[in-house]
Amino acid sequence: MKHPKMLRIRLNFWDFLLVLVIVISGIFLVQFLGRENLDVISSRELLRLTSTPHIRNEAPDAAARGRPLKGAEVLRDSELLEAAKYKVYAGIYVANNFSLDLEVPSFSSKGYIWMRWGKPFQDYLEERGLAISEVIGLENDINPETSVITPLRDVREFEDGTFGQGMLYTGDFYIDNLDLRRFPFNSVSLPVVLEADDPVGDLTYQSLRLIPDLRDSGIGQYSDLFGWLTRGWSFGEFRHHFASGLGVSAVDEEYSQLIFDVSYQKSSWSAFWTLIQPLVVVMASIVLITRVLTEFRVEIPIAVLLTLIFLQDGYRSELPSLPYLSFLDSIYAIAYILSIVSFALVLYLESLKRRAELEASDRRDLILGRIHFYEQFWPPISLIIMVLLSIASWLLI
Repeated sequence: MKHPKMLRIRLNFWDFLLVLVIVISGIFLVQFLGRENLDVISSRELLRLTSTPHIRNEAPDAAARGRPLKGAEVLRDSELLEAAKYKVYAGIYVANNFSLDLEVPSFSSKGYIWMRWGKPFQDYLEERGLAISEVIGLENDINPETSVITPLRDVREFEDGTFGQGMLYTGDFYIDNLDLRRFPFNSVSLPVVLEADDPVGDLTYQSLRLIPDLRDSGIGQYSDLFGWLTRGWSFGEFRHHFASGLGVSAVDEEYSQLIFDVSYQKSSWSAFWTLIQPLVVVMASIVLITRVLTEFRVEIPIAVLLTLIFLQDGYRSELPSLPYLSFLDSIYAIAYILSIVSFALVLYLESLKRRAELEASDRRDLILGRIHFYEQFWPPISLIIMVLLSIASWLLI
């Protein structure tokens, strides 16, 4: 029969070895992550608001687009607008947004576009045998075969000497300003973008301005996305600065661009009950793990870890590969850490119980008191840690 002192020394050795392995693994993990280069190459293209009137999206968390003009910049842009050779007044009415796919990310849209322009631009089109839908097109479409602008009627000449045409647009569009850091409580903005298709440099920002028709533009009754709340929309002209001369100029080209943007947001109530509430139920078994007095409590953390993996895989399948952690990712990371710590704590308590059986009466009482302390205080401590870390993750987004 082995001496109790020898057993205690052996148990202390394995406890020390376990802690050492965890510390060394943590150091290597920090070193590996710390060497990751977070610098990314960003495009030099810029969007700036112009001096033309625009409708601003007042919805909370709506994606901001374009840097606003300040001071003398407004006057300078007004002068450019006045001097522009061609002006096209355009409106967009979104009849239906559908088939949102965050994994691409993209969406499908259908609606109406109308444009009105003066005699100089009509002469430009007639000289080149072009229709206006061939010159001003959908900039952010991702499938030219399905994204089209179809004229609803012939070009009409109005009494004031201007020309106009109504069109139907339909297509699949790229979501350029998607931020999922607050997922599942995030918003998403779905843009339809109009810009001149100008291969020869005749219709740059100094020559052609697209002016939004704010009065008649809007969204229709079928523009709501199933499962999302419609929060607002915006419409305005932007100055699109390319970081290239596009092969026709020695300087960077700039073009007038119209963006009609509809903002949607997930229901916080629905997101909580479908994504957060199952996690809360699973984590309750970890929080209360030390209160479980059966011999099966060692298996509970393992079952919880497997459940967390399946739950996380369920919501991640709807998202693209992100270069950052979403809010829900952070919550799951906290849950994983607490599960591992809980598993280690259960193993430690089982070790203490076996050690107590080998000790004398006074030493046994001391160990049992320590076990009682961990069993009583771990649930509230782990709960407080999880709540505080979750709040910190939300505030640091």
